[in-house]
Amino acid sequence: MQRLAALFLIMAVTATADAATYRWVDDQGKVHYGDVIPSQESGVANVELDKQGRVKKENPRTRLSAEERRRLDADRAKREEAKLQEELQRRHDRSLLTTYVSESEIDLTRDRALDQEVANLRGLKARMNAAADKLAYANSQINKYTKSGQSTPRAFIQMRDEAQLELTQLGELIRQREQAMADIKARFEADKLRFRELKASIPR
Repeated sequence: MQRLAALFLIMAVTATADAATYRWVDDQGKVHYGDVIPSQESGVANVELDKQGRVKKENPRTRLSAEERRRLDADRAKREEAKLQEELQRRHDRSLLTTYVSESEIDLTRDRALDQEVANLRGLKARMNAAADKLAYANSQINKYTKSGQSTPRAFIQMRDEAQLELTQLGELIRQREQAMADIKARFEADKLRFRELKASIPR
């Protein structure tokens, strides 16, 4: 029994003597020492030291830093976006080839889209002219009452304010429609150039 206890004691002492001491640096640059590397520090670069503090073994870093993970995530997102854009381009190319037979058909579709925008603009400009007439009338009435020294009726002031607001809103809507027309022209011009490239690449 005593021999068995002595054997266990020797094994424990030997295990303690053989136990490694680790040295590592955390993400904040602080140096740590310990018999065991905490789980939250798992994967950091570390060295194993002997009882005299000499390096027995160097263990390279196996986990990524926050900056490395950020870069990897950014690269992955960039690759996925590029892949998505390639797929969208393939779909668009197929649509061009199946929708149009010639460039003149693309021009015809463009002109139809522009005709709709022209009609929208015509309606907006007619409303703007009406709002301008309303504003001019309201201002003339306000000036008349001001010159006569009389108090201007609230209705004319309200008419003026509403006309000014309507003119501002209509001006913005007209700007949007004009931009839409420019976008339509640019989009169909790009489609026509791409259609021409695709047709040229098809073996005859």
